[in-house]
Amino acid sequence: MPEKHIQYTVIPRIGIMRMRRLVIFVIVLTSLSGYALAHTPADVAVSFDENSGDLIVAITHQVDDPATHYVKHVTVQQGTTVLIDKSYTSQPDKSSFTYRYNLPQLKGGNGDIRVDVGCNIFGSRTGTLTLDGTPAPGVPGNAVPAPTKAPGCAFVALLAAGLVATRVMR
Repeated sequence: MPEKHIQYTVIPRIGIMRMRRLVIFVIVLTSLSGYALAHTPADVAVSFDENSGDLIVAITHQVDDPATHYVKHVTVQQGTTVLIDKSYTSQPDKSSFTYRYNLPQLKGGNGDIRVDVGCNIFGSRTGTLTLDGTPAPGVPGNAVPAPTKAPGCAFVALLAAGLVATRVMR
């Protein structure tokens, strides 16, 4: 029985230029996927303890390794005044943790306290606390969490762009 040789000619079918575009697209998609895997902190809840004068910032940021992917920066502002501007090189826990900042000048105060929290790889989240000027002993202020975003949005957008590009190349 004679042997049949099947020859696959993929490159001539799609052309050298389209193959180059496809390779460049795959390289770009792969390089951007690292940013898609990083995500913003999921939640920032802010409260104030009138008794101790502590601003309590509860942060939710789910990571695999808190030494390499962490909340890097916390900034606390009242109006345009920066009260705390703190940088970190890791986070205390893989998912949720709390920072306490002693700010006795806020006791009995009015206005909004804004807390900006930034990830070392990608994204940030904001939490806000409104002080109403009426101290309530032993009861922390009302926490107002920041709106949450779906962490995989960037990845889904890149995936959709890849699917559209492959359809266009056909």
